[in-house]
Amino acid sequence: MVSKFGAPDGLCIRANAVLSGLVSRGHEVHALTQSKTVEGLPEDHIHRFRAIQLNPHFSLDSISSPKLIAELCHKHDIRVLHIQMNSGSTEFFLPYYKKSLPPLVVTYHLAYAAGGSLYTTLFGIAWKASLFASKKYDEVILVDPSQKPYFERSGFSRENLTVIRNGVDTTLFRPNSSAQIDDGIVDFVYVGRLSYDKGVHLLLEAYQKYHHENPNTRLTIIGDGMLKHQLDDCVNDGSLRWLGVIDHDKIPAVLQRMDAFVIPQNIGGLGLSVMEAMSCGLPVITTAIGETIKLLGDDEGVLVEPDNADAVIDAMRLLSEDKKLRRSMGMRCRKKVEEQYSWHNQIGLIEDVYKRAIE
Repeated sequence: MVSKFGAPDGLCIRANAVLSGLVSRGHEVHALTQSKTVEGLPEDHIHRFRAIQLNPHFSLDSISSPKLIAELCHKHDIRVLHIQMNSGSTEFFLPYYKKSLPPLVVTYHLAYAAGGSLYTTLFGIAWKASLFASKKYDEVILVDPSQKPYFERSGFSRENLTVIRNGVDTTLFRPNSSAQIDDGIVDFVYVGRLSYDKGVHLLLEAYQKYHHENPNTRLTIIGDGMLKHQLDDCVNDGSLRWLGVIDHDKIPAVLQRMDAFVIPQNIGGLGLSVMEAMSCGLPVITTAIGETIKLLGDDEGVLVEPDNADAVIDAMRLLSEDKKLRRSMGMRCRKKVEEQYSWHNQIGLIEDVYKRAIE
């Protein structure tokens, strides 16, 4: 697997889950990476190449990395190379070494971006560049079904496109089994980058207004990013708690103490943080874009219009005022994740793609 590991984002969480899932099924897995740490593999199965980390999510890799990867594939008799697209520059150059490499499978993580603002424009440029690079791979795995029409219109063959949604470790992300003391406070929680594409600015605006209306509310934020400075301007009564970036396996303990999850993202589809919150039995407030429209039914959460803080306020009000609704939605969310989004099922689908690539 060619990927970054350990960064606080969905790509790394998925890469780690796939890696550990393959190992648990008896596969020999090697990590070819620019990251310092990779969990779940012996050190002699971790092979590093040099890179300049441009930000926590993307690196400019050494120009010699494709050659190094080709040599390692030959040395360890690697039968399939699985690249996590959108983590480093190596992914753009590997296809030019195809004669020296095993079959190439790429998982495409980046969300489609539409709109006229600066961040959607930047996402759009990255989308098109990654789309061009993906055309040279043997098999393409998409994490969101809403990506598929764009790939087909760009000339990709249906036979080489496979949608395998993100999965959840349902044993780690599970509802709180102990009874909680009702202190009369409704706790909202957000997990993700503090960025415009995740809608953090809308969340803070909505919470500030709704908290003024209903002081018996709290907001806990997990994550870091460019909009961290906006946290200081939201409320000053201690009801906004910022935990920064915490280890992934510690997030469930926070979610289990919450009443509802909220993420009014402007770009993206089937967010991993949304499904992890659902797996912990939380109702979700999120934006009606991409695959989330199919993910969340009316009895599992509240879908709001993009770029609409007032709609987020209305959703907060609805869940705050109805404890029974929160609980019933949360129970349905948990059931849906267990039935449709467990990693156990997703790993088998990834194995099927490998088999097709090797044949």
